Amino acid sequence: MTTELSAAPEAEQQKAKAGPRPTARKGGKTTKESILAAAEAVFAKSGYHGASTGGIAKQAKCYESLIYYHYGNKDKLFAAVLENAYRKLVKAEQALVVDYGDPQRALADVVLFMWRYYQDHPEMIFLLNTENSLKGKHVKRSAALEQFLPNAIKVLRNVVEAGIQRDVFRENIDVDDLYITVMGLGYFYLSNRYTLSAFFGKDLMAERERERWERTIVETVFNAVRKVQP
Repeated sequence: MTTELSAAPEAEQQKAKAGPRPTARKGGKTTKESILAAAEAVFAKSGYHGASTGGIAKQAKCYESLIYYHYGNKDKLFAAVLENAYRKLVKAEQALVVDYGDPQRALADVVLFMWRYYQDHPEMIFLLNTENSLKGKHVKRSAALEQFLPNAIKVLRNVVEAGIQRDVFRENIDVDDLYITVMGLGYFYLSNRYTLSAFFGKDLMAERERERWERTIVETVFNAVRKVQP
């Protein structure tokens, strides 16, 4: 009798070997999606080395074993988080509607989109800081990122080409350099906001200061691409 009760039927044994299936969670998220969202929050707050699968499981309100089932290990989970963060950025940029008939306005829209996106998604800054501290190893080996990252500057490239065709932007603009300029002006400001605020003795995240800086970004970029009329 004891043997019969303790021995699981063959079908149940096979089900156990197969592991748990993704299940819908409250709010429509699957367990896998909940883990990804929790991991993004934990990695952004604690960095790669400070984060633990146990802490992520607690945030996701699931068993730690499910992290290994869905993602393999912490390293692969961080790669998935980074890929998802880039994917959301590219998707948001592709949804941006700009008027190529007015290249100057279109460029301002792209610049402001980039500046405001990082304000609305501060986790992106922390994730990028973490990945750079890891020497970009996840970005380098990610096949998924190789597929959609080139689209990250597609809108900017189209705006520049429209401006050149309409003779308002100078020729020979290096779009890669322009992208770095735009991102650097916003990224440095936000990633160093605490030390810069202390240095200048004012809150750089105050609405007035952020509005002033976004005007500075747009003006700086315009000066970099504007065609000087003879």
